[in-house]
Amino acid sequence: MVSDNEYKSDDDSESLIQDIPGFSAAVEGAIPTDSESTTAHPPLPDNFGIRDSVPQKRRKLEVSVLETRARQREARQKEWSDALDAIKRLNRSRKTEFQAGRHSLQDFRARAIESTLVLVVKRNEKFVPASRDAAAAHGFAREWGSRAVRKWVRVWIEKRELPASDLGSHAKVFSLFSDPVIRAEIRSFLCSNKWSMDPKKLAKFLNEEMLPKAAKEYMKDIDSEMARGLKKYIEQTLFPRIQLKVKGGISTETCRRLMANDGKKKSWVLDGEQPIWHKGPGRGLHYSGVICSTHGHLEAAGEILEYGKNYDGYWNGELFIKQLKEKIIPVFEEFHPGKKALFLIDNSQGHSAYATDALLTNRMNFNPGGKQARLHDTWFMKGDKKVNQSMVFDLNPAEPYHKYANQPKGMKVYLRDHCDYTFDTLKVNLPHVMKSVDIKTIRRWELRTRRWISAYRDGLGAKDAQLRVRQFSSRKYKSHRRVPETLASQFDS
Repeated sequence: MVSDNEYKSDDDSESLIQDIPGFSAAVEGAIPTDSESTTAHPPLPDNFGIRDSVPQKRRKLEVSVLETRARQREARQKEWSDALDAIKRLNRSRKTEFQAGRHSLQDFRARAIESTLVLVVKRNEKFVPASRDAAAAHGFAREWGSRAVRKWVRVWIEKRELPASDLGSHAKVFSLFSDPVIRAEIRSFLCSNKWSMDPKKLAKFLNEEMLPKAAKEYMKDIDSEMARGLKKYIEQTLFPRIQLKVKGGISTETCRRLMANDGKKKSWVLDGEQPIWHKGPGRGLHYSGVICSTHGHLEAAGEILEYGKNYDGYWNGELFIKQLKEKIIPVFEEFHPGKKALFLIDNSQGHSAYATDALLTNRMNFNPGGKQARLHDTWFMKGDKKVNQSMVFDLNPAEPYHKYANQPKGMKVYLRDHCDYTFDTLKVNLPHVMKSVDIKTIRRWELRTRRWISAYRDGLGAKDAQLRVRQFSSRKYKSHRRVPETLASQFDS
């Protein structure tokens, strides 16, 4: 405990310091004067000894945490919705080819992915319970199956890839040593070389002698087995499907030749070129493109068709007309407002496009009624008179075909209206038909016959003679698919 007597005032301390001999002189020498301090030491800054402000623990963000989390939830929800739409299109498209076909393991996995995404996106369920319900609904185990489903869903969202089956990827359990014949041959080799046997010698015997020999024997068996299987398929499945009967069937040797001719063929090509294969009616892409002399390729006006029997079908005139109305004309008006278009169409099915009621015999049935096109009315010349011809039955109940009222006539009725198919009628009509041939037509065919005779006299073959005659008989028009004025005037009359 300290008493009050031990504390002294400042004045008392100064007096004590001054009483110490030599202390005051030392202190005075250590403290510089005003002149020395200005020359030896620079002046101190104004903020000397003042600490910077301490940073705040909480700062105001440009985007709040709650808003950031909300944006992340929206992005995640959109990502899952897009994944759901993609898997729906994949499962419902007839173009999708699963491993081992429809109703296979990969198909069930794709459906499990779709069910999980539906429960999460549409019903707002949690991911884990949704995967369990989806796994149980599609025949997978509830626990380990749900874990696999969650893994498949993540891969689908990130990469748009379906889980592939591991069938055939595992190690095979069959070994060549399971064959008793191979075991006996190896045993015989070991016994005959038991004093000079080593691993290298045994490996050489297996790889260079025994295995190639066994492979050749196996190929003989599998070749015969494949030929017999192909023979069975052709006779029992293919021929009945195409309604073909072959007496005695086909031989196994024929099936072997079919298998030998199947696959890639060898051919000679120049360096840097690829062989051109035959274009068949299989799967492929058809592109109907549009190019413009001022803007180049108009991508928005093009149409891509994945043709094939089991895909989008084949390109025809109806699809070209649809493209012309819905894409080509609107794109042209966008690039050239107020202008008129001139379309040059080359190598297209649009050349063979006809109206739905065009007069085409391949759209008519032989009998009246039924499912056939309703052709428009036409006319024909009978002597000097123009006779109108209706292709649809009238509503008159007195007609013999009154039960087909307002239905297409068909070929049978049209032919019977002009011929009764009797011999007497044939004798009457034949002279009239011969007289109806114009003299100009007779002279043209006479001239054509003379040109054929002249070509054969010059020693030309059939093909070369045809080319020579065609030079005189064929007329070339400079315009594209031009109709002559004489023919157009006949239609106008």
